Amino acid sequence: MFFGGDIVVKSGIRLKAKAAFALLVVLMLVLTACGGGGGGGSSSSSSSSGGSSDTGGGGAAGASSSEPVGTVKIGVLMPYTGTFAPLTDSLVKGFDLYIEEQGGLLGGRKADVQYLDDEANPQTALRQYRQLVQGSKVDILVGTISSSVEYALRDEVEKDKILLVNPNASASDLSWERKSDYVYRVSYSGWQQGASPARYLAENVGKTAVTLASNYPAGYEIIEAFKTAYEQAGGRVVEQLWPELNTNDFSPQLTQIANIKPDIVFSFLAGSDQFRFTQQYSEFGLKKSIPLTGNNNYADYMFTSTVGEAADGIIAATQYIPWLENDVNRKFVENYRNKYGKLPDMFSEQGYVAAMAIDKAIEKANSTKTEDLIQVMKGLTLDAPRGTIVIDPETHNPIMDFYVTENIWQNGEIITRVIDKIPQYAMPAERPSN
Repeated sequence: MFFGGDIVVKSGIRLKAKAAFALLVVLMLVLTACGGGGGGGSSSSSSSSGGSSDTGGGGAAGASSSEPVGTVKIGVLMPYTGTFAPLTDSLVKGFDLYIEEQGGLLGGRKADVQYLDDEANPQTALRQYRQLVQGSKVDILVGTISSSVEYALRDEVEKDKILLVNPNASASDLSWERKSDYVYRVSYSGWQQGASPARYLAENVGKTAVTLASNYPAGYEIIEAFKTAYEQAGGRVVEQLWPELNTNDFSPQLTQIANIKPDIVFSFLAGSDQFRFTQQYSEFGLKKSIPLTGNNNYADYMFTSTVGEAADGIIAATQYIPWLENDVNRKFVENYRNKYGKLPDMFSEQGYVAAMAIDKAIEKANSTKTEDLIQVMKGLTLDAPRGTIVIDPETHNPIMDFYVTENIWQNGEIITRVIDKIPQYAMPAERPSN
């Protein structure tokens, strides 16, 4: 189990985990990657050069054996306190590990990283943004978890013309109507979360589906994407269920599902709702007759390592699991476990890839100037733990493999195995018309 004990984040703030269930709420709220409200806590910061620890793997060719050609100043704006802090902790661990592997350098330059707390609050984020950009005069920004904060930052970087690398916020509109030349995502979009498993499910698991998602914007976005892709592949959504956030008892929805008897259920639920629903779905006896499927949250190690046997049999699609068989991932998992004592989750990998993107962009541009960097970010190719990533010049969103997965209860734990691959899956260049 990953909960319990102290959680220490880079900002220097120590968070005491209290009860296991309370932390489950915290962790799963962040998995929505949606435009949520802010957590509590005061902002704080620290400056450091990456790679200050004395462990880690090898870096880029020549990085550790040559003198740095200068310094690159990076501001990492994330919710280090409050509701979203544990996901920041995971993401920043991956970010720091990559810098450490490069001997403290990014793009051959000494990495001077400053970490500030946005509290997942747009107004707090804007104050901290001004401190980083106008006060510290950082070259590059990294942030954040919440899409609502990302929208606020997007408008500021447009005005100030500074590169913002988005390691998590998934709102699809950041790649459509509100796309910016200065914002590039390295995680995934809401569209990809919903649409990626749809064809496999329609062709291999069942032709009729009931969808069940939390009644708020992220739920609508993901279900819209799933329904469009599923019906294009020959399936049919026969019912859509919208439980309210923080639902404790899903028996009305479970009864509806039992009466409808669809071939599959496709689910996206926020926060602890995902835990409760998964447990109740198993206890209700439905998973024996109606496969439970879902977005990438259902394949993530944070979820599976906590829920345990109740997650057995769930089919999902995701960009990353720690069991992927490639050399980059094997090295990443080994170094991560050696440094932090546990397997990485998808947020750890997203932080790692955010640092990798900065490293490769500076190297390719041979510059830390914004206008040079945004030219190479369009179409940038990365050899990441999840596989090859190309930053789509049209959407500024990763084109990458998605893996259809199944959770297997084995030797007292869930192992997530790949059952199919969707190669180089891209989101549409424009919002699909209904």
